[in-house]
Amino acid sequence: MKRSLIVALIIGLLLFSAACGGSSTPAPEETATQKPATQPATGSLKINVSNQSPYDICYVQISSSEQEEWGEDWLGEQEKIAAGASKTFNVDAGTYDVKVMTCEQYTLATFWGIDSNTTVEVGGKGLVPLVVLNQSTTEICYVYIASSSSDSWGEDWLGESESIPPQEGGRVFFVQPGTYDLSTQDCDGNDLITESGVQITEETSWTISD
Repeated sequence: MKRSLIVALIIGLLLFSAACGGSSTPAPEETATQKPATQPATGSLKINVSNQSPYDICYVQISSSEQEEWGEDWLGEQEKIAAGASKTFNVDAGTYDVKVMTCEQYTLATFWGIDSNTTVEVGGKGLVPLVVLNQSTTEICYVYIASSSSDSWGEDWLGESESIPPQEGGRVFFVQPGTYDLSTQDCDGNDLITESGVQITEETSWTISD
C-alpha cells in the first residue's frame, strides 16, 4: 500500500513538472548602452602670423587638419601682410594647418596641427631665402639642403605632406648664410638635380628644369 502511494506521488510530481513546462529563468536581454555624444569643441583660438621674411605675404590658407584641401585664402584680394608685420586670425576651436604664400604664390611656410593660441613665424632674423623654382614637368616631393661640410643629407625639407608642383611651382626655404649642397627628388625618390658648393649669403634662386 505504501509502495503504491509512493509511486502515485512520484507520478503526480512528474505530471506537475511537465505541465509547468520545465521553465527556467530566461537570460536578461542585453541593453545597448550608448556612449555619451561627443561634445563639439567650443570657444575659439588665435593664430598669429608674424612675417619675418623679406617678402609680402599675400595668401594665408587655414584649414582643418581633417581636410585634404587647403580651401580659401583668409586674406582676400586687397590685403597682405607686409615684411615685418603680423596679423591674427580667429578660428573656431579645433586643429588646423596653415599655409603662407608670396604674391607669386610661392610657398613660404607650412605649419601643421595647430590646436591652441599660436604665433607662427615666417622667416627669421639672420636667415636668408633659398627659392626653389620648379619649371620642370615633374612634381618635386623631396628637397635636401645640407651644409657642404656635412657627410649626410639630413632630413627632407618638404616633409611628408608637401610638394612643389610642376610648371612654375615655387617654395622658399630660409637658411643660415653658408655653403650648401642641394638635391631634389621626384615622388618615387628618383634623383632630379643635385648641386654642390652653392654659396647662399643672400636671396638665391635655384631653378629645376627638364
